[in-house]
Amino acid sequence: MKKITFIISLIFLLNNVLQAKTFNEKDPVKRLLVDYINKMNALTQGTQKEDVLNLFDDKYSGNTVFVNLSGTLVRKNYSKKDISSQLDDIIHDDNYKFRLTLDKVVFQSQKERAGTISAVINFESFINKRLAEKGTMLMDMVVVRVNGGWKIVQNNMVRVSEAKDIGECVCYFYEKGTTKFVTEVYFPSGLEYSQELNAFHVITKDKKRIVKSDKKEYYWNEDTGKLSYKGGLIGQTSDSRKAIEYVLKNMYKESCVNIVFN
Repeated sequence: MKKITFIISLIFLLNNVLQAKTFNEKDPVKRLLVDYINKMNALTQGTQKEDVLNLFDDKYSGNTVFVNLSGTLVRKNYSKKDISSQLDDIIHDDNYKFRLTLDKVVFQSQKERAGTISAVINFESFINKRLAEKGTMLMDMVVVRVNGGWKIVQNNMVRVSEAKDIGECVCYFYEKGTTKFVTEVYFPSGLEYSQELNAFHVITKDKKRIVKSDKKEYYWNEDTGKLSYKGGLIGQTSDSRKAIEYVLKNMYKESCVNIVFN
């Protein structure tokens, strides 16, 4: 009797082990992560918005901490609705591209109805085919079983920027009346932000109004307010400070997607 009981117990134990192994081999949590990466990379190139959005549970909640080049922290929370808006922004911006690459899985736990995975993901983004940002993300993802499938229900992410050639810039203005300006511009430059000081004078030369910097001259028509450089229109205004802003946007167009003026 004891022998039969032992055999039955052994069969039951082996059956459970076999079921657990079979379940783990399916690896739905990792498969979902890889599916997310592949579909994001192929967005607008065969993958549609709904293909990505369907990976997320309706009760999805996520948060991201950005660590930029200067070490400043930016925190953001996301719902499924926010993810939808982000996907729209990506799809409608023809000049923006990005690539995600799974580096390694740090931790993984798979249960019958839920699973978690922590992974290191490398990312690169491009604007007009130029490197906008390069860095690493540590992603902690929680997935749940829903109606026979698997959905992302929680995602906590830390994103660290390691290099940036184009992006947001900041400019500080120092004015002396309406004809003399000094600006201090911070712009992305590879592994760090660079700083430049520029001096501008609004002068009249050969009966033409000119915004003059150290090496360049911008013609500013007094009648129409049109501001031009090498024959190309870069802005139109009657305000001196606004004219300098147009000049700066032209000077830093290779590095700045947008300039925040202070």
